[in-house]
Amino acid sequence: MQTPAAGMLLVASPEMRDPNFAGTVVLLLDVNPEGALGVVLNRPTPIPVDAALEGWEDMVSQP
Repeated sequence: MQTPAAGMLLVASPEMRDPNFAGTVVLLLDVNPEGALGVVLNRPTPIPVDAALEGWEDMVSQP
């Protein structure tokens, strides 16, 4: 198994039972000794991108 790093995609295994992550694909943005930050790519959210990731609003679009 590889060590997680920024830029990697995490794909939930079919056995994942946590409803927050079941069936998700996560793009890791940062990984450090304190934890990891990522965005779920395949699930909609009511939170605007600029509210969660300031400066990213020009880099995203509606599906």
